[in-house]
Amino acid sequence: MYIIIIQLNLAQALSGQEQRINELRDTHRLESASQSDQIEKLRTQLYEAEALLKAAEGADITAEEVATKQKAEIDRLQQEVEDAKAVAKEEEEKRVKAISLLKTVRQKLVRAEKERDDALREAASRRERERSDKDMEQVEKIKLRNEIEVVKVEKDKALDSLKVQFEDELGNIKGGYEREISMLKGHLELEGITLKVCSVTQV
Repeated sequence: MYIIIIQLNLAQALSGQEQRINELRDTHRLESASQSDQIEKLRTQLYEAEALLKAAEGADITAEEVATKQKAEIDRLQQEVEDAKAVAKEEEEKRVKAISLLKTVRQKLVRAEKERDDALREAASRRERERSDKDMEQVEKIKLRNEIEVVKVEKDKALDSLKVQFEDELGNIKGGYEREISMLKGHLELEGITLKVCSVTQV
């Protein structure tokens, strides 16, 4: 009975050991599979890391080449910037000179326009004065013409009056002369008779 119990216990122990072994085997298999997966993942990661390293090395070389090109490009751009600054400075100086020249030209233009406007105003004022003087001259001419006409009429009247007066005085003088001549003629005739009488008497 005791032996049977021992055998049963051993069988149970063996069964437990086998189960334990099977469990350990399963665990080992699972762990082995997990380790294989991990090893495979590590290998993949290693491959990827090597690829990335190679890519990084290539990228470094490319980056150095790019950096060299960029440095050359930067140097070129800096030179272009310096050249552009020099050109901009020259253009600024030209612009300042052009603005100064433009201001001078504008001042001259304003002065010329002012002189032109003054000349136009003076010409207009002169024309107005000439027109006014011409009008005044025309008025004066008309006035003088009227005065001349008046003087002419008055002169004609005076001449006619003088002519009448002259003719009257001439008639008076002529009559006086004729009377004096007649008296002288009578006197001479009387003296002639007297002389004849005296001559006859003396004879």
